Amino acid sequence: MDLRTVMLMLAIGSFLFGLLLLIFRFNENKPQKVPFWAMAKMLQAAGSFMLYHRTTTFDGLTVLANIILLLGCAYEAWAVRILSGKFVRRRLHLFTSFAIILACLLTLFLDKPYRSGLVFLLQGVLYFLPSMFLFSNSELKFSLQLPLAVCYSAAGTVFLLAAILCFIFTASALNLEGSPLFAVIPVVSYCLFLISGFILLMFAKERSDLQVEEIQKALKETEIRFQHIVETAIEGILIFDEHYKITFANKNMALILGYTVEEMLGRSYVSFFPKDQLHVYYYQESLRKKGEDSVYECCLLKKDGQKHWFLVSARPIFDDFGRFEGSFAMLTDINERKEMELLLEESNRKLTELSNTDSLTGIANRRCFDATLEHEYFRLRRSNSQLSVILLDLDHFKQYNDCYGHVMGDDCLRQIGRVLASCISRSVDLAARYGGEEFACILPDTDIRGAVKVAERIRQRIQELKIEHKKSPVSEYVTASFGVITVQYSSEITPENIIAMADKLLYKAKISGRNKIEYAEANGLA
Repeated sequence: MDLRTVMLMLAIGSFLFGLLLLIFRFNENKPQKVPFWAMAKMLQAAGSFMLYHRTTTFDGLTVLANIILLLGCAYEAWAVRILSGKFVRRRLHLFTSFAIILACLLTLFLDKPYRSGLVFLLQGVLYFLPSMFLFSNSELKFSLQLPLAVCYSAAGTVFLLAAILCFIFTASALNLEGSPLFAVIPVVSYCLFLISGFILLMFAKERSDLQVEEIQKALKETEIRFQHIVETAIEGILIFDEHYKITFANKNMALILGYTVEEMLGRSYVSFFPKDQLHVYYYQESLRKKGEDSVYECCLLKKDGQKHWFLVSARPIFDDFGRFEGSFAMLTDINERKEMELLLEESNRKLTELSNTDSLTGIANRRCFDATLEHEYFRLRRSNSQLSVILLDLDHFKQYNDCYGHVMGDDCLRQIGRVLASCISRSVDLAARYGGEEFACILPDTDIRGAVKVAERIRQRIQELKIEHKKSPVSEYVTASFGVITVQYSSEITPENIIAMADKLLYKAKISGRNKIEYAEANGLA
């Protein structure tokens, strides 16, 4: 096999090897990213192909071909160094490249045997470098490390022998081209190229597989550590799929709700929500599918049907293509705190209710009446409607107490309160005990005719009670006198003026014989 044939085969082999490395590099499933490696093979291919055309001549192109070939050998050495777990300093890389270029330019000034001898010497050194990297790294445990180091050492030895032969034959003035040893060198170097290339590729694969194995081991350890943290967390943890079915639940979550973990898996999250909390579920589901995190409070149903409150911190999960594939939620038990809050809210509601309720009659008290009147009157400024107020007073009630006693008097007031509550049919109306034996009603959006009709109904119902009152000069039963006023909003009228006008009408009903209704409309102060 002559030198030209070997150079051509080296060029083709290096090119195919480099092309294979480029394919591996851009393989999405198992990318092989070893710096310098693909570039090394492409440079070797280019240098060998140029030398294939320059085996019988020597000129500037031959020097360029040698530079490219030797740079490819240097790049391969750096690739092996990186595969062996080390790194290449930029300064060393640049210095070596500069030295190769300088040495090749020097061959322009040397005789023919010395030119070949210097190039072979540089190739031998560059092939010894990767073997040194592999032999010196005793920490590596790859099975192909030693065979690869031996191959590079053998290749380096062949090129060093070739360099020595060049110098010896030159010194003895023998025919270098006809030397049997020199004829074997290209064949041996090509065989070593094939063997070392295959071993290097397998070495890289072994290293890659080991890295994948280490990554998988680390992921497994991380998964075990994460699972341990999740299982021992005091918070409940739930993971849902895209249909909001539970794919993971830790033991604490299952324990709080009274289930086992196996019972919770596969169940729909919505099945844990009471009917009055379904709006919370659907709103939060819409947020997750839009990619939004949130922190919210909700109650879930336990296995025994009891409600349990949680503070939920939730975030969505998306795949690599941005598609929604579920969500993750951490649930903190706030049941005790929430029950205390609800109890406090109920207590406050009852306290507010008590503060606005007359303790004797059970209807609104004077404080609630004044606040409601002020609110409803100033609302007229926007609605441009009418507001009616009824003020009533039990006739000769002091004499009733003197005759029947305060216990009977209180019972009488309670009955009157029930009458007012039954005669006020709309939710916006208000019946109140104004003070002592005096009562009042607020009727929003009611004209004078409607207000008088309500007052007459109350008067009739009081008479129908037939509460005996022997000391009354008006009737043998308890009666009441009424003052009814209807107003529209005016800057001249205040809530106090409305009460004063109703009180005047009430007084007029009393002086005109009692058990009567006096009424009027007012659009302003006279």
